Amino acid sequence: MAFWQHIEQAALGPIYGLLMRLRGLVWRVQRPMLVGIRTLVVRDGTVLLIRHRAGRTPWALPGGGVERFERMAEAAKREAAEESGVQVQIEAFLGLYERFGSGVSNYIGVFVASPLSEPQPPRSLEIAEARFFPFERIPAHTDEGSRRRIAEYVRGERGLYRAW
Repeated sequence: MAFWQHIEQAALGPIYGLLMRLRGLVWRVQRPMLVGIRTLVVRDGTVLLIRHRAGRTPWALPGGGVERFERMAEAAKREAAEESGVQVQIEAFLGLYERFGSGVSNYIGVFVASPLSEPQPPRSLEIAEARFFPFERIPAHTDEGSRRRIAEYVRGERGLYRAW
């Protein structure tokens, strides 16, 4: 990493972490139901992961919330592009997952996609970098849900309904 990238990470990482903690507090009060997506972007035995600026497991599949009146597959394409700079073509639906905790009911659709471009993440408070990794060399600090989705894909599973 270049010197300025280290400075940027040192400054933006704590701010991002604080915002995520504040969001958690708001969610505990509001108790929302969320609909989200993750995009499993695969190419030649590799998978695209993004690294958030903060957290115990900052590496994850690109993803986020589905906007009002937005189709889930379109949200998967949008989030992949927003977080990694990669334009994608949706190929399949891996599954629907549920995650309950901190007062939130979260339902997450996972789509399998092919990349149409290379990673070029925009400069943002949320995302520090985006890269392709071989399936067998996923970073140690990748979130468990993303690890399970990658393993399901590698095993050839599809049409799943499970806990995140």
